[in-house]
Amino acid sequence: MKSIKLKPVMSEEEANNLIGQHLDETLIHDLIEEDTEVFKENGELLCVLKKNIVPEKICENARIPFRKAVTPTTNRASASGDISKFYKVGDKVGTTIIGEIKGNQYRALLKDGTLSKTMHAIPVDSSVIGYMDRYPRIPYCRTTAFSQKFFNEYNMCVPYVKCVNDVFKNYAPHRYKIQKAMADASSQDFIIKDTAFTTVTVNKNFQTAGHKDAGDLKEGFGNLGVISRGKYDGFYTVLPKYGVGLNIKHGDVALFDVHEVHGNTGAKDASYFERISVVCYYREKMIYCGTKEYELERAKTETKKIALPEEIAKAEEIREKILG
Repeated sequence: MKSIKLKPVMSEEEANNLIGQHLDETLIHDLIEEDTEVFKENGELLCVLKKNIVPEKICENARIPFRKAVTPTTNRASASGDISKFYKVGDKVGTTIIGEIKGNQYRALLKDGTLSKTMHAIPVDSSVIGYMDRYPRIPYCRTTAFSQKFFNEYNMCVPYVKCVNDVFKNYAPHRYKIQKAMADASSQDFIIKDTAFTTVTVNKNFQTAGHKDAGDLKEGFGNLGVISRGKYDGFYTVLPKYGVGLNIKHGDVALFDVHEVHGNTGAKDASYFERISVVCYYREKMIYCGTKEYELERAKTETKKIALPEEIAKAEEIREKILG
């Protein structure tokens, strides 16, 4: 495998200024198109690209279930892009009217003339499968809707996720060891079996704007695979601070530091195409989860706190043991 070390081509502030902006190829100084590992100037691993590493049969068996999982959503925030470039106050997004634009999100105008309290982003085709952690509106760990309603289709996706897990284990072993230890210390009711992952985000033809991932384990790594068909070029995954572009095509897997600003360029020279990207990760608050029965009881009793003091103490003890 090729190995290179790169220095930043821009400051952290300059990279952060690209959050919410669609990225283009002018930001790419080094386009990676073969098996390569890229290190930061301090020796830390930035990214790995492994070409054609997921067997074709596994890709094809997972294609239709992953496609079925994808639904339109307006909750991808900065990754959806600058809403002001596409809409203005008063425009309709689906059946809702934009009442206010704030940053990369908007509030809907309600029938009584007031603004919704919920923030939305540009609609994109993106969903999650596997499991989700607690957050204020839904303060209990749970199986995602797709995995629960379409259990057979979800199971058809798991061999693909396990292949991505194996790439992670083999080509970013230090990061994998930490993430797998956290997964093993978590309730197995909310872990994708025999992997270091709790959750998978599935996107279709989604040109993500510059963003940093949130909610995943910071000491772990992002794991991105692609299942595609049709003809297109471009759609490079870009880490602009280091001027890196990754040409991730059908059957490829890329591992990278998702806490660096990243996004995709647009497609070019395209006829009909479908590009399904599959992002596998561990959500760090999953360490608070109990068994399914325990989380169901939380839901029934409407426990509002994200984590109780004893759960926080236990999680801190686990993290200290694993991270040192």
